Amino acid sequence: MNDTDFLHLLMRHQDGTLTPDEMTAFEAVMRDDPVKRQLFAETQLRSMALHDRFRQEAFQSGCGFSRTPDKKRFTWITRPIAAMAAGLVIGLFSASIVWAISSPKATTERLSSLVNGSFEQRAIGRGFPRESGVWSGDEADIVERTASDGRQVLRFVSPGADEADPAGPAISCDVFQIVDLRPLRAGLAPEADAVLELSARFLDDRPANTKPSVTFTAQIFLFSGDPSDMHAKWPFAAPESLASGSSMLTTLGGDAGRWRHGSTRVFMPSEADFAVIQLAARPNIRPAVLDSLYADDVRLTLKTQPALPVRLAQR
Repeated sequence: MNDTDFLHLLMRHQDGTLTPDEMTAFEAVMRDDPVKRQLFAETQLRSMALHDRFRQEAFQSGCGFSRTPDKKRFTWITRPIAAMAAGLVIGLFSASIVWAISSPKATTERLSSLVNGSFEQRAIGRGFPRESGVWSGDEADIVERTASDGRQVLRFVSPGADEADPAGPAISCDVFQIVDLRPLRAGLAPEADAVLELSARFLDDRPANTKPSVTFTAQIFLFSGDPSDMHAKWPFAAPESLASGSSMLTTLGGDAGRWRHGSTRVFMPSEADFAVIQLAARPNIRPAVLDSLYADDVRLTLKTQPALPVRLAQR
């Protein structure tokens, strides 16, 4: 499969429009071709970086966006716009993006604001969290096994419907944490970009070539305001985020104890008050039983760096 055909499948994968046969072909290329895996990672990073930068500039310049509480709107509108924006300007700005991320002037700090990222304490609550600093969501538990970090890991058990949409489809097992970002803002220099990086490790410990394939996701959404009523608005509030980022890993088992790493980055606007962290395991054919699927070593890192040379042009 050449790069053009692969990028076409990649964009349709982002939109969720691949047929079962196309998904099988996409997974086979990702499994067997390390160059295509690298291309996938670079495209995801640049797409989300450009998307969030444009959104941040638009909010700062006073432009407004109209959103409707519709799950499909978030999937079909937000992601394609990000992908098309990346495709139009990736050649022009790619060198600047790589420079900004790897600049020796950048500073990095692992945040303690994310609580229990190694799942060494506490149980997993049920439903979207009502407070910051706790893991809560669909049916999941903390178990002991060979871990990526520490001795305990998160085990995904069963998908569940969202509290704000109980009649909606339960397509993935989701676990959330709200992170208070307000203590960070005082130390941020106004002339620099602040970037939050979310990383996690995932393990599909099923036998090799087990169907259906499963997609692990680590997502971060940044919001302003009070998070106390977010449980009553999720997932409809997701399109209203100031910035968002997502990392996806699709597997067919056979990891044999080998943890896979996923990470994503978002620009942190000065008005961001809190983040919603989401970990998920989604079977790609439903209904399906989740078995031997784990997450561990979740980290939230703050990076400050020179401002990216990307600006919103207004007429």
